[in-house]
Amino acid sequence: MWIVAGGLLLLLALAASPLWTHSLAAQPPGSRALLPGNDTPILLDTLGIAQPIRGSRDSIFAATGAVFAELKIPIEESNAGTGMLRNLNAQVSRRLGGVPLSRYLDCGRGFSGSNADIYRIELAISVWVEPATGDAERLLVAIAATGRDPSGSRSAFSACTSRGALEERIAAMVQARLDKK
Repeated sequence: MWIVAGGLLLLLALAASPLWTHSLAAQPPGSRALLPGNDTPILLDTLGIAQPIRGSRDSIFAATGAVFAELKIPIEESNAGTGMLRNLNAQVSRRLGGVPLSRYLDCGRGFSGSNADIYRIELAISVWVEPATGDAERLLVAIAATGRDPSGSRSAFSACTSRGALEERIAAMVQARLDKK
């Protein structure tokens, strides 16, 4: 009985301590994308490619929003506290920000060339700043995608993999906007 009561008191003390609440605040924002053709959610916060970044958290957040607008990626959710912007269901075809999708995604090849330039792409993208508290050091960009041949409604979705180029481009565009200020 005393052991159970002591364990409960310890748990309550940990939950109320600043150390515990700080570690919860430092967690990356969870992003679970369920793309067509996948049976299980994709945990985007485990896929983030880290890019070094220099600037205040607020200016990084504003610059990232401007980059999303420039690339014509609608923002579904944003959180200024974590510096997170995301769209878990963006639909894109052929080009993104004036660049062929095959530069960013590998969806396989067909008779007509790279499938990424032909398919209708379902894109999940999440961008956030780390660490979640203190000075911003890294911009993380996570991307997952599936594609489908537009020539037939019965075609199955295919998994697409990121080439890392869109993640690099977003981080470079954000840093360029920060450097102008």
